Amino acid sequence: MKSIYTRLVLIFISIILLSLVITFFIASKYFIKHVETEVQSDLVDVGENFITTYSKPNNQNGVDATLQILSKNFYITLYNESGKIVLKNTAPKKKNLKKEKVLKVLNQKNVQKESNHYLIALPFEKDGHKYALFIQPNIDRGFFKMRRVLFFSLLTTLIIGSITFLFVAKLLVKPVKELIQATKELAKGNYDVQVKIKRKDEIGLLASNFNLMTNKLNNLEEMRSEFVSNVSHEIQSPLTSIKGFAKVLRNKQLTDEKREHYLTIIETESERLSIMSERLLKLASLDSEQHPFQPTTYKLDEQVRKIILALEPHWESKKLQLVLNLPQTEIVADRLLLEQVWINLLQNAIKFSSIAGYIKVDILELDQIIKVIISDSGLGISKEDRERIFERFYQADRSRNKKGTGLGLSIVQKIVEMHRGKIEVESDLGKGTSFTIILPNNLET
Repeated sequence: MKSIYTRLVLIFISIILLSLVITFFIASKYFIKHVETEVQSDLVDVGENFITTYSKPNNQNGVDATLQILSKNFYITLYNESGKIVLKNTAPKKKNLKKEKVLKVLNQKNVQKESNHYLIALPFEKDGHKYALFIQPNIDRGFFKMRRVLFFSLLTTLIIGSITFLFVAKLLVKPVKELIQATKELAKGNYDVQVKIKRKDEIGLLASNFNLMTNKLNNLEEMRSEFVSNVSHEIQSPLTSIKGFAKVLRNKQLTDEKREHYLTIIETESERLSIMSERLLKLASLDSEQHPFQPTTYKLDEQVRKIILALEPHWESKKLQLVLNLPQTEIVADRLLLEQVWINLLQNAIKFSSIAGYIKVDILELDQIIKVIISDSGLGISKEDRERIFERFYQADRSRNKKGTGLGLSIVQKIVEMHRGKIEVESDLGKGTSFTIILPNNLET
């Protein structure tokens, strides 16, 4: 498997090579065209100067001197009207021109540019005789040097660029390797792992999200451990009571009154276990996000009234006064799920209200939301407990003689969130409690 580092380096080198080759060909084409024009112009000037020198009478010394000077940079060959070479400084390896080409130039009057762009032919006359001067630059060595310089320039660019990119690629890949190592630790169950990457780019954002994810996983792991511990404790407590009182019932000397008392305790604890199991299953179903969710349009005020009437024996037994403000209100929501919300909140209000207290239920329909406020004149909740009452198995002030499962408000919160709503609580010790459920009045919008 190729690493990201290897891939980056190979991609970079490939792109650089391709770019250099394309640049080389484009630059070469432009350069050659430019050089051709310049060289041809220079050749014409040199040729005309040589012809001027050669045309002077009795100037053999000047011709020889000029030829010697030009021989460093130019190949010069002079033909007479018979097509024979009069003088030349051409290197031995240079082949002589064909006679037909020479004669063709002799019959022209203008400068001739041959198929070889670096060869110029100039026809002229001296003392009534025709001559053809062929002049060509000595570019072999210059071009070789140019190609060599260009080659080494490209090679140097490639080497320096590659070395620089190797270093840069290492810096780019380093945080990725850190993330890979961190994910391995995470896979081992180490949720405390964090990556120390401070960058303002996509990798930095990835690292930040990774740290956020591990924090959440760590919190979930702590919650899971606490959940298991709480479940074990909450199940163990009634089981211990049931087991203990079952042993006591074996005593044949028990009075009927005590036997009935112990049986009532066993029945109560069994009921508590049953409710806890039912609510645990409900929470598991809601958490799985596979729980049926079937919003329908129905009258919310009628639903709340029916639940209050169903709970009448409970609030009547405590002589509670109910203050209701339930105007006709339609809502689009899951009827069965919201029914559990109202039952749970009203049962809590009844349970924690003092004798002859009151419970107030208000429904407020606003622009896009519906508020359901359930208030009581009960014991109230401390600030410390308010921050945790929606945690599973958490029970405010366990010293109170009000046993429960500690799961009801967790279920309420989950159902409200499924309806894209929220739940708020206001309470102070000794001043009662008020729960406000805020729901959209139409889930379909």
